[in-house]
Amino acid sequence: MTDVLEHKIMTKKRFNIAVEELVANKNLSYIDAMTHVIETRGMDYSNIKKLLSPSLKAKLQNEASDLKLIKIKSGNKLPI
Repeated sequence: MTDVLEHKIMTKKRFNIAVEELVANKNLSYIDAMTHVIETRGMDYSNIKKLLSPSLKAKLQNEASDLKLIKIKSGNKLPI
């Protein structure tokens, strides 16, 4: 994972790989993993939107919804 963070240019693919590795290996939430990558790289938080893949965005949205940080305007949601 450290090689992903060492690259000078953070691409969408590298960002998503770094976040997924932190979630899998360090048991971080997606919000915490993204925050860690952004702070470690010294990036601006406004860049996150450009770096999110659709799958990572969906996972982040589900996590934020579960934490009641956002409301998702969808139909029925099955309990898990």
